[in-house]
Amino acid sequence: MLIIQKLYIKDFFKVLATLAMGISFIFSIIGLIDRVEEFMPYNPSLSLLLQYTLLNVPRYLHYLLPMATLLSSLFIFSQAVNRKEIIVIKASSGKMKTILMPFVWIGIMLILLGFVLGEVIVPVTSKKTHSIKNQITHKGKGATFKEGTLYMRAKDGSIVRIALYLPDKNISKGITIFKFGTEGLKQRIDAKTAEWKSNVWELKNVTLSDIAKGRTTELPTLVYEGIESPRIFQEDMWNVEEMTILELIRYQGRLKDAGFKNIKLTVDLSSRLSYHFINLFLLLLGISLSLGGDIVRKISLILSRQKGKDGAGGSGIIAAGLGLLISMVYWLGYSFLLTLGYTGAIPPILAPWIIPFLFAMVSVYLYNQIPE
Repeated sequence: MLIIQKLYIKDFFKVLATLAMGISFIFSIIGLIDRVEEFMPYNPSLSLLLQYTLLNVPRYLHYLLPMATLLSSLFIFSQAVNRKEIIVIKASSGKMKTILMPFVWIGIMLILLGFVLGEVIVPVTSKKTHSIKNQITHKGKGATFKEGTLYMRAKDGSIVRIALYLPDKNISKGITIFKFGTEGLKQRIDAKTAEWKSNVWELKNVTLSDIAKGRTTELPTLVYEGIESPRIFQEDMWNVEEMTILELIRYQGRLKDAGFKNIKLTVDLSSRLSYHFINLFLLLLGISLSLGGDIVRKISLILSRQKGKDGAGGSGIIAAGLGLLISMVYWLGYSFLLTLGYTGAIPPILAPWIIPFLFAMVSVYLYNQIPE
């Protein structure tokens, strides 16, 4: 590897780490500030607040990594152009594509890093963050939700297992309620479905087993007031970010087997696959905008002459501004198409791939246009 390549790679990772970790930590602090009114009445310890802040960093890092990648590549190579280093490389018969090849591999590494963050680290830290929030607010462990199955304790102390809960419909399937007495299990209630109506759960196709008397009763419906309102226990349910791709796939499969089609879940699952690839293409886009067409250099020179600054400082400011602008365009377009996918206006499985595909086409085209 050439010395100049090592220099650029070192500077890139230095800027990337500073931006990604720094901005993620700032966003995590802002997230804590948003929770101050909720947390302060319970007088939480400094240790719990610090844990809550640090455990939120991976989640923000996962979301901000593409923007940090774009900003870092723009900054490093716009500075190189402004210092005339690229001209020296070309004058010494250096091939730009050869010089830049390590960054293509770095982009692939960033894709893998995104997958590790999103599928391994973020689900674990998000669950711990949720647990710390409950610990601070003294809620305890109200409910456990895994792949659509919900376990909770009812208001009367009974243990409730809901095989498949559909939060958007307030419908439960496969409900089992275990009621205990002083001598152990005294009654078991099984229902095929349950629906939240008139502030109570209405169980349907019920089998009531009296353990003590050894008697079983079949009922068409049964109103059961022991289970909390869905609004209460939904707070303890997992968000999509707390589930891995495999858990989402299994959950989607269970919904399909039960005869339900969840468009939002399909979009979220597809977005978990598409989101990480943008790291490579934004890296190539940042390099291409800096080296192919001298966009950043020309604008920075104009501004530096107007403000009396040197080109290096101006190029850094312009690189940051251009990177933020492109990031905003990406996020707005990506979010808009996700919304269209949620509504079914476009195929849910394709919605998360459209903007990454467009950015990929543009970045690859501009990368190929970099003059040798």
